[in-house]
Amino acid sequence: MRKLSLAFVALLILPLSLAAQSGFHPSFQPTRVAEREYNFGLVDWDGGSALLFQWREGLGNARTQFTADLGISDGDGAANDDGALIIGGSFHYQLMRATSDVPFDMVFGAGLGITAGDRYDAFRIPVGVAIGHRFPLEGKLAITPFVHPRLSIDRISAGGVSNTDTNIDFDIGGSFEINEQMQIRLAATLGNSDAVGVSFVWLPRGLR
Repeated sequence: MRKLSLAFVALLILPLSLAAQSGFHPSFQPTRVAEREYNFGLVDWDGGSALLFQWREGLGNARTQFTADLGISDGDGAANDDGALIIGGSFHYQLMRATSDVPFDMVFGAGLGITAGDRYDAFRIPVGVAIGHRFPLEGKLAITPFVHPRLSIDRISAGGVSNTDTNIDFDIGGSFEINEQMQIRLAATLGNSDAVGVSFVWLPRGLR
């Protein structure tokens, strides 16, 4: 019943949302699907800045995950300087875990959604793969460098003019594990719109 409830919630949110890459910002997507995590991010890009919250939830197995985004952006340009609301949702699937033969974790993700403001709207359909490797350090510390290329169909409306393009974005960054419940993520996006971001991750314990 719990699995069905999570899937139902995901299906309700997905048509209204824009994936973990809902705005022009790093996705902060780890290279392993999460059982549950909350991510609080601050992003700056060449069109503005944003505060972003992400909720990642496993869908009852070790390979699938649903991600929801909620954020507020403040644009620098005249077309979007009054701010915009970012709403997102996506599904992710663990393609592979690192082995001695192939030392990479890989997560596939896809979604859709919208960023809406008074003078600026963006609708995106992104698809991509996050690739990285986890390196254990002393104690409970660990670091995971990653890259996250993705292809997206973007429809942008600003100042009464709309345009649809296919774009390629490329995240590069790392996730630093402080302990089993806390992480810091740094990432930069290169592509249609460059961006940098930092986030704090909390993985709650004992909720299941």
